[in-house]
Amino acid sequence: MRSAAFLAVPAVLAIGLLAGCSTSPASSSNGTVSDSKPSSAAATPKATKEAAATPKFGQTFTFKSGLAVSIGAPAAFTPSTYAAGAAANNVKMTVTVTNGSDKAVSPAIFQYTATAAGQAGDPVIDSEQHVNDYSTGNVAPGASATFDIGFGFAGSADGVTVTLDPTDFVSKPATFTS
Repeated sequence: MRSAAFLAVPAVLAIGLLAGCSTSPASSSNGTVSDSKPSSAAATPKATKEAAATPKFGQTFTFKSGLAVSIGAPAAFTPSTYAAGAAANNVKMTVTVTNGSDKAVSPAIFQYTATAAGQAGDPVIDSEQHVNDYSTGNVAPGASATFDIGFGFAGSADGVTVTLDPTDFVSKPATFTS
């Protein structure tokens, strides 16, 4: 009897410890969506929906880390002569990043992908127009940065969606739609 109790105590402790270890956060939400753009470093957008909702262009998505991102509506543009990735139909969007986290972030490492009419877009790099030109450097905690991203589509650019992955190894990507 004593040996059974002796084995049961470590088993119960092990189960209790493993139950407390989880790689997923207590909430399945990745962040929040708000209708307002962050207007200053001190402003924190009011959450209006759970992260499961897909933010619309012009809305701000705030990751759990405190990183808030707004992507403006896609607008057609004509890339410069020496732009890379230009196609028959090109769009650009203005991105505003407000760093509400406690560490500097570099927008240059964010990954953006775009689709339109069932096709993937190619990033347009246009240094003359500062499209996909991440010369903003790091964004300090409490600071904001604004820059343009662009994509080229061989076919129609109707119904563009843009997925942003902040590549912080914690956050799930957010997909912005019309």
